Amino acid sequence: MPRAGPVSFSQWLGTVRTGRRRWLTAALTLLGLWAGFRLALRWVPFPEEELQRLPTSVLLTDRDGQLMRVKLGVGDFDCSPGYCPDPEHWVVKALVAAEDRRFWQHAGLDPLALGRAALQNVLGGRRISGASTLSTQVIRMAQPRRRNWSTKVIEAFRALQLEQRHSKEEILTLYLDRAPFGGNIVGVEAAARRYFDKSPAELSLGEAALLAGLPQAPSRFHPDRNLQRARVRQSFVLERMVACGYITAVQQAEAQNQMIAISRKGYPRRAPHFCDLVGVPTQPTRQSGTVRTTLDPSWQTMAEELLQRQAEASGFQGGALVVIEVKTGAVRALAGSPDYDEPTAGQVNGAMARRAAGSTLKPFAYALAFDRGLMTPATMLSDAPISFRDFSPVNFARDYRGKASARDSLVLSLNLPAIDVARRIGIPRFHATLRDLGLTTLKRPSEHYGMGLALGGTDVRLLELANAYAVLARGGEWMPLRLVESDRTATTKRIFSEEACWLVNDILSGEERARDATGHAADVRLPDMAWKTGTSAGLRDAWTVAWNPEVVIGVWIGNPDGSSSEELVGRLAATPLAWDMARLIYPGNLSPGFKRPAGIVPRTVCAASGCTPGSHCEHRITDWGIVKVSRHIPCPLHQDGRSASALAAAAAAGKNRQIAKAETGPAASLRILSPPPNSAYRRFPDASSWQQLTLDATSDRPGERLHWFINDRPVGQTYAGQQLRWPLESGTHEIVCASTRGVSDRVHITVE
Repeated sequence: MPRAGPVSFSQWLGTVRTGRRRWLTAALTLLGLWAGFRLALRWVPFPEEELQRLPTSVLLTDRDGQLMRVKLGVGDFDCSPGYCPDPEHWVVKALVAAEDRRFWQHAGLDPLALGRAALQNVLGGRRISGASTLSTQVIRMAQPRRRNWSTKVIEAFRALQLEQRHSKEEILTLYLDRAPFGGNIVGVEAAARRYFDKSPAELSLGEAALLAGLPQAPSRFHPDRNLQRARVRQSFVLERMVACGYITAVQQAEAQNQMIAISRKGYPRRAPHFCDLVGVPTQPTRQSGTVRTTLDPSWQTMAEELLQRQAEASGFQGGALVVIEVKTGAVRALAGSPDYDEPTAGQVNGAMARRAAGSTLKPFAYALAFDRGLMTPATMLSDAPISFRDFSPVNFARDYRGKASARDSLVLSLNLPAIDVARRIGIPRFHATLRDLGLTTLKRPSEHYGMGLALGGTDVRLLELANAYAVLARGGEWMPLRLVESDRTATTKRIFSEEACWLVNDILSGEERARDATGHAADVRLPDMAWKTGTSAGLRDAWTVAWNPEVVIGVWIGNPDGSSSEELVGRLAATPLAWDMARLIYPGNLSPGFKRPAGIVPRTVCAASGCTPGSHCEHRITDWGIVKVSRHIPCPLHQDGRSASALAAAAAAGKNRQIAKAETGPAASLRILSPPPNSAYRRFPDASSWQQLTLDATSDRPGERLHWFINDRPVGQTYAGQQLRWPLESGTHEIVCASTRGVSDRVHITVE
């Protein structure tokens, strides 16, 4: 083989230049690849939206922040994002030691772990260990793919992108929010509360090490079913923590010997009917899953206990009690049944069930009439029999007065005067007003309901009805119900004037009327509340709504199957429950009253007609009117000064009495309404300032002078339609009411 000749300088220089070009080309190629890789990391779209998707469950709390219900997320997962990892928390140290010991140093991939895994797998001829980091695991959980080499490359690239876009703490949060911890539990927040009834920050070293070991094989290490295996995995995690310098050997031994108690508490289930009503988002999201509701825990407990106690005492299977805060429309208490776990009807939410309204809609008709200037509290309404084509209404007591003031008609909940009011305002307008008040059950046109709408000829829901009464308590503005606390101010809608609301509230409130609610006019002092009862036709539903400027209390009592009972009368079955709740809300019985608006002014009217008195009207009373709204109609009864001018009215009343007699039997032309015959009262010492008995009588002659006697001693005079107050005296008393024409009525009472 011939020897190579000497290399010339030009040849050597060419070789050097060729080598340099190759090196330069290689360097430029590498630089280009690196630059391209860096640009790819920056500009290749990153699936940020995938990181925000979680099967978030919703935690419903009361207004004080106490957990009431866990509403599972998509796929029925219990996932509660929101934990903010702190490097000093045990659970963070345990997780990093077990899953990614150089997490705080690497940029998404761990070169040392990659080299170790490659060497072990090559020497072992099989996959012995992996080199995944917390960053690659976040990508894997956010975007699941088939496990192959291309998937690993994609996950490595995405992990590097992730590290450039998020801090280490944010990456830890992404991992801890979506890591599996056994069963349907996703995320460390849900796991800590489910297994230990603690937040992740409160976990002990032993508890944190046990949880940190679960994500590797959550089904295998599930502590509810495989606590022993979970403890073995816990030992491994503690060893890794010692190796990383996070804990000492002494701490390791103490944690190893700590007794681990897995919580066996199920998901809370407080205020079930209320929680069922709270709507929650169903789309997967990483937003906080905690919803603070409006429920007041103490008021809710009161409502549930009262309703259960009432059901046990009465035997009724159904009932509901709600409390609404007037200022905000917030539902502060809602008990939908006496016992949610009762198998036949316990889960029927009485607060949202459609039930016959009874007389609960009448106050809104009166408010509408007051607002339109059609009447005032002293206006006389017709209380005489009337028939429509397919409707012949009667009063609950099946008696008639001929005429009754608007105030008395509303207090006594008379049906025939309510028909008179409905005719004055018009059923279409009344129907539209009820719809504006939020009564969504009125789905048919007004013609379908007819005049019966004024008497409750429709179904309502207790919660919506109570919110409608909140309009009266609020001074005429409707506000939507709130089940969730919010800083946003709800939009309002004006339904009635403040003055019309005050007239209704004044009629249906007052100390005397409140005491009358208890069945004894001399009972203990009660909070200042207005209240209205209702009883459905056929005695199937008993209602009471009580309200003041702060709260509305609504009560419905009945049987879910619609069966009737003679005791299902509003005043008997529902009113005591409403007042019990009012006493609990106002333990000192000190509650705010209704402030009279400037637009309400006193005016003098004829006692017999309720109209503007003329020169011949001898008997006059004080009435309330709305400035520039209430009409001034001259008295039609005394225009010519002759008492005989009322003959037409008397004749009509006589005709009404004949009709009433034909329907209900003999009826006296003068009858004592209060006190009831043979009633008993209790007199309290030093209570004469408010323990006064109401003396009231009805006559077939409106405005007739009446004389009152107690034990043959005169105590005062009134006119028909007026009331007299008499301070209670102990003993047995005979009360007589007589007119100058020689007609009288008498009752006997006992005062203890």
